[in-house]
Amino acid sequence: MIRPMSRLMSRVAKGRRTLVVWALGLAACDPSTGGGNASPRAVERGGPDDTLRTHIIEPSTPTDEGLVYLRAIADVHERADALAGEARVDALRAGLGVPVPAGLAEAEILRLDLAARLGEELMQAPRGAAAARELLGPMLAVERSLPLDRATARALIVLGDAAVRTGDDALAAGSYARSIEVMSLLSQELRQELEP
Repeated sequence: MIRPMSRLMSRVAKGRRTLVVWALGLAACDPSTGGGNASPRAVERGGPDDTLRTHIIEPSTPTDEGLVYLRAIADVHERADALAGEARVDALRAGLGVPVPAGLAEAEILRLDLAARLGEELMQAPRGAAAARELLGPMLAVERSLPLDRATARALIVLGDAAVRTGDDALAAGSYARSIEVMSLLSQELRQELEP
C-alpha cells in the first residue's frame, strides 16, 4: 500500500522555498524530454504513468496588470493564513478565480502553488480527497507540460496523497514519481548554478 508522501516531502519542500524563487522559478530543461518512462503496456494494465513533460517559465515583462495580479495572489495567501476550515478553502478557491493578465507566464506557477494549497486544505474535510483529485488531476495530467518549479512538485505530491486516499495506487505512484523527478531536475539546476 502506498502511503501519503506529504509529511516526508513537506520538510524537503520547506527547505526549497529559500532556494527557488517561486514567482520567477526559472530552470533549464528541454521541454521535449520527459523524465517519466512508463511503458504503454504498464499503463494499459493500470500501472503508474510517470510521464513528465516540463517547460521553462521565462520571466515576463513587468506590467501594471501583472503586478496587480501578483499582489492579489499574495493577498489571497495572507487572507487564507488568517482563516481556517471552510473559510480558508473559500478564500483559496476565490484566488484561483482571479483573472490572469495576458503575458504573465509566472501566473502558471502561482496558480499551481495556490491549487496545491487548496488541495491540502480540501483533504482536511471528509471526502475532500476526491475534491482535491478533481481539482489537481486536470492541471497535472501527464499529457500536459508542467513548469519546472517546486510548486509543480508540491502539487504532484498533493495529487498523489489524494489518489492514495481515493484508492488509486497507480495514480499515486505516478504522481509521486513525477514529483521526485521534478525535484531532481531542480536540484541539478541548483548545483549547476552554484558551480564556479
